[in-house]
Amino acid sequence: MSTIRAFALMTLKGLTRRRTFWGIALVTLIALAGIGSIPSYDVTGEGRFMIDMGLFGIEIGSLLLAIGLASNMFPRDRESRSVMPLLAVPLSRTQYVLGRFAGAALVQTAAIMVWCACLGLILAVNGYYVPEAMLPASILLVAEGWFLLAVVLFFSFWTSPPLNAPLTLLLFIVCQMTPAQFSGLLPGAERVMDALRMLLPRMDVFHIKDPVAHRIPVPTAYFLLASVYGLAYTSFMLSLAIAVFRRRDLK
Repeated sequence: MSTIRAFALMTLKGLTRRRTFWGIALVTLIALAGIGSIPSYDVTGEGRFMIDMGLFGIEIGSLLLAIGLASNMFPRDRESRSVMPLLAVPLSRTQYVLGRFAGAALVQTAAIMVWCACLGLILAVNGYYVPEAMLPASILLVAEGWFLLAVVLFFSFWTSPPLNAPLTLLLFIVCQMTPAQFSGLLPGAERVMDALRMLLPRMDVFHIKDPVAHRIPVPTAYFLLASVYGLAYTSFMLSLAIAVFRRRDLK
């Protein structure tokens, strides 16, 4: 465990030095500021609009950050041949994957929490109500972000970074679809598509921006179950990533 922790901290330091991280973080903050500067024109419900669009913007920022952080971690280690010395010391392939994921997850979590805090500050500065459920909503966005991070890390072990991004984006879009919409992608094979859809996560589980914006109470049990749901799928994708990396020839 201490080995994974040390490697995760090393990964964290390396990722925070990259311009990709700071670029995505800054662009997302600018987008949130832009949403907060939209004039109301005396339209009612502008606060709800800011919350809805702000949380959506944070979700997209989390997706971009997952791709930017994890898509080239292993390819960069392989090209620089630094992965071999790492695995030559007491660091197994499983510890390599978990350490890389943990470091990137810490960076992503910090970014999401800062973005959500900035959204709350923007609402307060504009004189709008800051929902109490903003923190639970942020936690669910973190759970979704971890799953996306695990997906990108899994793709990075058998595909190139330019192909990683569209594959992750495609999965992100597909997981947003309802079962009926997903089955309609391949008419005539509804049963096969329904079975395939059951294997994919329901990303709408993590989206509570509408209840938060309209001040609709969300049960605490929902947050707990949704978080466990996200962690389960994250663990599944990490298991696949570890299985693929164990069989990967590094020469």
